[in-house]
Amino acid sequence: MKVMGMNALAILVAAIAIYAVGFLIYGVIVDQAVWMAGQGITKEQMDAVGMSRMPYGPVMPLVTAIGMGVLFKWANVSGLANGVKWGALVAVLSALPAIWYGWVYGVGPCTGPVIDSVHLLTGHCVAGAILASWK
Repeated sequence: MKVMGMNALAILVAAIAIYAVGFLIYGVIVDQAVWMAGQGITKEQMDAVGMSRMPYGPVMPLVTAIGMGVLFKWANVSGLANGVKWGALVAVLSALPAIWYGWVYGVGPCTGPVIDSVHLLTGHCVAGAILASWK
């Protein structure tokens, strides 16, 4: 199904893929205590605030996939390799600077932003591959 000239199912699958990459990184590969320490937060802080924000988690991958879908349409990006390349480009030029901005002007260690950067770069590349291959 096309919405504004974009494959809505591809956008949905790309968003799910970004979310799945996050699940693998934060839920399987990286211990929660390591990530929290890397962000400079305690388990008590996470329990008090962090978990109440979890319902909003799917919104960011969906907005990312929609934004990448629009960009890919405008730039006529197609093909698996081009999708990965453009996904990496979007991550490096947009998502990663946003993560590192907080670290530069914050006080916490860099471990959390490094983990988050791996998540965003990998997720953008996977989403790019899906969006560019699945027209």
